[in-house]
Amino acid sequence: MIQTLTSPVLLCRSSRTMTAGTGTHCPASGRWSPNGELRHSQVFFEGSVMPTFDGAPVLWALVPEPVRH
Repeated sequence: MIQTLTSPVLLCRSSRTMTAGTGTHCPASGRWSPNGELRHSQVFFEGSVMPTFDGAPVLWALVPEPVRH
């Protein structure tokens, strides 16, 4: 007998901040900020190479998306 899942499946995003350094490949599409500076955030697509910021290597952090209900 085959049973089907009838309850909704909840997808949870990790509470840890996703980061990627200059020169590495972007792990997920979204808005990223250099060294936590939100006013300088940029959009990168998964697989693209993370750039420098102001001519220096940085650690980019994925900006969390607002929760929608």
